[in-house]
Amino acid sequence: MPIDAKETLALADMLRISISLQDAQRLSEDMSSVLDYVRHLDELDTSGIDPMGVGLTDFAPLREDVPGVSMTMEELESFSGGAFDPAVNAFVTKPIFT
Repeated sequence: MPIDAKETLALADMLRISISLQDAQRLSEDMSSVLDYVRHLDELDTSGIDPMGVGLTDFAPLREDVPGVSMTMEELESFSGGAFDPAVNAFVTKPIFT
């Protein structure tokens, strides 16, 4: 069942994004094609496949976790380009949401 522009506009409203009716129509076609593809994948017989076992046999082993030498406060301040704040002992960045 395809998604129509009205449903796309309702979804955009829930996500608090503003889109035009023209964009909603285009996005509804895109989302419908994605759902059609997922429905097509549902037709595959996966009864003999372990859902958690695919591709997990040939991974690289992790290295041993060994403590090393820590940076000095001066090195942290220099390395971080000023993002390390020794007053709070943490990296401080500009907020992305206002």
